[in-house]
Amino acid sequence: MRDWGFAGVAVKQFDTEYGLPPEEAGATIGGHIEMEQTRVETRGDIKVDLGLVNRIDFGAQYSDYTHTEFEDTGAAGTTFNNTGYEARIEAHHGGLDGKLKGAFGVQYTDTDFEAVGDEAFITPTSTKDAGAFAIERWDLGGWGLEGGARFERRNLQNALSGDADFDTISGSFGAFMRPAENWFFGATVARTQRAPTGIELYADGPHLATSAYEVGDATLQEETALSFEASLRYTTAKVQFETSIYRAGFEDYIALVPNGLVWVESTDTLEDSAFVAPGEATLPVFAFVARDATFTGGEISLAGELFTAGAWTVRGDIAADYVRANFDNDGPIPRIPSRTVTVGVEGEAGAFTTRLEAVDVAKQDRIAAFETPTDGYTLVNARLTWRPLDGDKDLRISLDGRNLTDEEAREHVSFLKDVLPRPGRSIRITLTAGF
Repeated sequence: MRDWGFAGVAVKQFDTEYGLPPEEAGATIGGHIEMEQTRVETRGDIKVDLGLVNRIDFGAQYSDYTHTEFEDTGAAGTTFNNTGYEARIEAHHGGLDGKLKGAFGVQYTDTDFEAVGDEAFITPTSTKDAGAFAIERWDLGGWGLEGGARFERRNLQNALSGDADFDTISGSFGAFMRPAENWFFGATVARTQRAPTGIELYADGPHLATSAYEVGDATLQEETALSFEASLRYTTAKVQFETSIYRAGFEDYIALVPNGLVWVESTDTLEDSAFVAPGEATLPVFAFVARDATFTGGEISLAGELFTAGAWTVRGDIAADYVRANFDNDGPIPRIPSRTVTVGVEGEAGAFTTRLEAVDVAKQDRIAAFETPTDGYTLVNARLTWRPLDGDKDLRISLDGRNLTDEEAREHVSFLKDVLPRPGRSIRITLTAGF
């Protein structure tokens, strides 16, 4: 970081492979997916003197992503290619002795998505997003106001369905206060809009990554939400407490829901599962729909120093979150996570840091039509980190243990929860260097 700011370029390469559950009942070998991504990024933050504007923040990236779904025979089934670039520039200002500050800018994204193969679930689609935004914050010390607005235009070009254009406008307004030392309270009201994606509009085929046949709806319109959020925070050197609640009402909330049908591979048709012959290879059908919906939830966390013992300082923390989501006239929304509570204890002495935590996830039995309940579980994790170098040299060697009790854990949000649980017990050693 120089006096004038910074600018940099990064290249990232990512390769991975993971297995899929078998498509046919009784089979022991499923397919697998191979993914590869190359991303080139540039970022900068430059100090300037242009009247009200005192800083320019910019970024751009190019991404080339490919993943191939292989059948259980080893043959390549479907290949997905997603290439695109994104550019953003923001102008920042701060004036009136620092009381008023904000930023405004523009952003542009251009992506091309293509699926090639027997089980391509969407025809080639190009998506272009152009947006302009502004955010402002007026802080008077004891209280203040903040707000923001964003306009975005999305253009989609699909090989079969042609063009579709969407204009969305979002805005928010909030107020905050500091009623006493170390306390902060804030509340925000927002109206947000989101345009449908290419997959939500044009999907029509089997998607092996989710083991589902997905059906889009080309008539979907913008999703609109009116939301309220309030938060309370208390912070000192030894204690940190924070809680928040929110409620969001959606008009035309876009969701992917099961409809009770199955796709039959041998006939390439959608059928009622009751009339499908035993042994047929099938996938459940999920359709994108737009329905009014309401989300209500909250989070709470508490962390603080517990005691010191010799060279060790011991801290504890606890956090919980909960969300309840319903279609206004049709019961629970599918794949909503259940209540989660995390309890942890950390110790630090010189170059060593250790942590032990338990993550408890409740059973989810508030389920949508054609869903199944998901049992709760408790994961126990531990970590020991050693920093062998003194000063500002950032070198860390960590020993991590995940799910130490080898608990069988299934995520309710996963399409594959019934056949693909979370990883069992694992131990790993990592070396991290910062420069």
